[in-house]
Amino acid sequence: MDRMRLIEENPVGTLYGEEEIEAVRRVMESGEALTRGPDVELFENEFADYCGAKYAVAVSSCGAALQLSSKILNLGSNDEVICQANAFWVTYNHLLEKNVKIICADIDPLTLNIDVDKIEALITSKTKAIYIVHHGGNPADLDPLRSIVNKYNLDLVEDAAHSVGAEYKGQKIGAHSDIACFSFSTLKNISTLGEGGMLVTNNKEYADLAIGFRTNYPSGLREKRDVNDLGEVYKPKSIAYKHSGDAWEYNWLRLDQMGSTYRMSTVQAAVGRVQLQKLDDLIRKRERIAQSYNDIISRLDCFEKLKVLPNCKHAWHLFSFFIKDGCSINRDTLLKELYNNYNINIILRFFPINLGGILRSRGCKEGGCKHCNGLKHVEDVWFNKQMSLPISPQITQQEIEYIQKALVSSIGVQ
Repeated sequence: MDRMRLIEENPVGTLYGEEEIEAVRRVMESGEALTRGPDVELFENEFADYCGAKYAVAVSSCGAALQLSSKILNLGSNDEVICQANAFWVTYNHLLEKNVKIICADIDPLTLNIDVDKIEALITSKTKAIYIVHHGGNPADLDPLRSIVNKYNLDLVEDAAHSVGAEYKGQKIGAHSDIACFSFSTLKNISTLGEGGMLVTNNKEYADLAIGFRTNYPSGLREKRDVNDLGEVYKPKSIAYKHSGDAWEYNWLRLDQMGSTYRMSTVQAAVGRVQLQKLDDLIRKRERIAQSYNDIISRLDCFEKLKVLPNCKHAWHLFSFFIKDGCSINRDTLLKELYNNYNINIILRFFPINLGGILRSRGCKEGGCKHCNGLKHVEDVWFNKQMSLPISPQITQQEIEYIQKALVSSIGVQ
């Protein structure tokens, strides 16, 4: 067959139009602040409504939201956190920084999400939270996860970077979250000009802490002062005046966490509001592509489809599938074949976190470590047999048909 131009992951995972350009123009011409402008709060309210959650806090990235999660939970070196072993490094790097002990959990080999049945064996008296990823936009099994965190008084943090717009049993991801962290980076289903994120929660205390942390505020224990002077310096009369740490109002007795600058700009939020209105339609475009791919996978004995739980809606940020044992070609050879012979570039995403250099320095190894419960499915299934196909609203029917022919030819089907 004729060789096509390079087919690969599109650098922009969404579609922009005149509406986004007009949103940028409106903010730029309005004279309003480019940070903390009214579009930020409007975007937060609209996103919370879309998810069915109580609170949403706009931040500079999903990584920032995850960073805030460990600050909100006040995690430290005496704490343990359970994290699925096929997580992205941003899911847990903030935990490494705090010297939190990360306990790696195995995955469900059919959904690529955390294996709920393996979690309770990993819980100790030091466990404070479970960090999960809705892998590729495929919703994890939240009901049993919530039962576990409620039973052991833990927090569930959802890395929802892939799953904006996904649904679990008819409700959007984020609807019942302790903390859910969303991404609007350039590859995601919607994007706020390349970077951006949202922390969603149903806990007012967590929302208030996130709002403070994103603008450099600290948390801890403080007491109200009953005097207005600091030495010979008196508090200004203007209530609009702010001083770092509310020096005139409080004495700090204990500092727990310090915030930093994690804000989303007004222009990004304005674009996010437009993108949010398009989100369901953008996901429908991805669903049609995923259905075409699944039709191809179903007709080829070498491959196996990803499992989506009943009554759940995949956001299709990624399209993943598996190569079965006994196929005429292994996964890595297939990737080379597709690239060298058909100009199709397939990315292998992520890496088992237990094999990463820092966690290995702390005792992790192949198959897990003495603290973990075995990671058979991470290495035997996901790391060696899973692959994905390019998916974005820009993929054409011609490209889908070309990918089908390339797969059929590569595995030697007559």
